[in-house]
Amino acid sequence: MSDIHRCIFCLELRPGSEEHVFPLAIGGTLTTDRVCVDCNSTLGSRVDSVLCDDLPIRSRRAQLGLAGNSGKLPATHDILLGIASLAGNPDRKVHTTFNEASGQLEIRTIPHETDIVLPDGTKACQVIIDERDRGQIPKIIQRVLKRHDLPPLSNEQMEVEQKKYTEETLITEERPQVVKTFVYSFAFLRHAIIKIAYELACLWLGDDYLDDPTAAELRAAIRADDPASTDGLPGYVGPAEDCNVFAQWLPNADHHLAYSQVTHDGIGIAVRIFDVYAAVVWVSKDASRYAHINQRDVLRFLVIDAVTGEKHETSWEQEVIRIAQLMDEYQRYPPFPDPLS
Repeated sequence: MSDIHRCIFCLELRPGSEEHVFPLAIGGTLTTDRVCVDCNSTLGSRVDSVLCDDLPIRSRRAQLGLAGNSGKLPATHDILLGIASLAGNPDRKVHTTFNEASGQLEIRTIPHETDIVLPDGTKACQVIIDERDRGQIPKIIQRVLKRHDLPPLSNEQMEVEQKKYTEETLITEERPQVVKTFVYSFAFLRHAIIKIAYELACLWLGDDYLDDPTAAELRAAIRADDPASTDGLPGYVGPAEDCNVFAQWLPNADHHLAYSQVTHDGIGIAVRIFDVYAAVVWVSKDASRYAHINQRDVLRFLVIDAVTGEKHETSWEQEVIRIAQLMDEYQRYPPFPDPLS
């Protein structure tokens, strides 16, 4: 049985469970046992999963071969699958699938009904189907009749109707263009990135941090089921390219990077996820609360290689010395590769 600890989210004394600070699905190898099973499960499904399945992150996971807990590797083409429409003809719906054998995306026309008037003035329903669905014509006809509250056809009537079909090439391009609509939500993405900074603060500042008023604010915002609960927190969460606090290190598509800093405003933790997202989160407004902790333990620097699982963690002072040595060696200013590059 796991040791009993105060959970860093609910603050209850409960057995801990293994929690990956950077989610396992994005190659996180730093763990803590200070999250209870209930909080781990709830925040994992509502918060962490949003980050791991975020479109740019999911694409990066596919590129790097990061399957995560499910064991199923996300594919870069996943977002293109499903219902789409032909470019220039939005009424013509198609279904895109992935052919494992050919390694290509394929499109299939979705049956499309149109009311028409025949030359003799008779009103009829025209159904356009994919050529590969020719064998499904009887089922399609019966389905259309049922939808219009009409009686089904007898076998004899069906044989007559089946002979009325005509063939027409509606898609002439070898690789037709399709239009795919996405519904993209950022809900809880901020929560997930701020959660990483909060858990790092718990590791680097120790048990005393749980009683910090700023920790209570972050905890409440992360645990809330309101997508806007983190909006009022000071700091930055957004594209990595717009976050200049990482200007000393070259972007790395395989690595996560984090460090803590002490200023007159308190303690901040900066987090960069691959070269996609970054955040600067104020984890404490009163650095004096941690004056009793060795400064090297408060000021930390961390790099994780998401592919190899290798982890590099030092004091911030050691990283500053390394950067200074590189400046002296190459006679130029940063950025430089991180220690695992």
